[in-house]
Amino acid sequence: MCAIARRTTSLPYAAADMTAPPIRSGSVSGILCWYAVIHLDGPRRNAAYAEFARVLRQGGHALLGFHTSDTDTQPGQAKTLTDWWDQPVDLTFRLLDPAAETAALAQAGLDLVARLDRTPHTAVEHPSQRSYLLVRRSAPDLRRRLTATRHPTPC
Repeated sequence: MCAIARRTTSLPYAAADMTAPPIRSGSVSGILCWYAVIHLDGPRRNAAYAEFARVLRQGGHALLGFHTSDTDTQPGQAKTLTDWWDQPVDLTFRLLDPAAETAALAQAGLDLVARLDRTPHTAVEHPSQRSYLLVRRSAPDLRRRLTATRHPTPC
């Protein structure tokens, strides 16, 4: 992916761990996270969401896409593959509940702007249901801002 980015864009890009990106706080306007959080367990997804909120500018957006269910696996369950396209792999896919992910994103400070759920394009995609969440970095809590700027009153 980085090789393609090098050839096709002058925009900054990086390959990094979602739970610890080497990016300054508040320096990013947008994040695209397409079918990547499905490989993280709950605590690591929460850590990634906290990092998304940390690196996004106030009002910045993140767009996440993930599988929610298929004929064998329901939201909240995982499936592990050991063979994929005739190649040995150790790959775990977590099918996520959109409501639970929305709540986890909100806990991290990312407010839901829009949600789209869809069925697969059966001729070209794995037959799973999918969800897309567009979230925006929320403004800091007003009380926190007031407390942080409050100065002691002289006696």
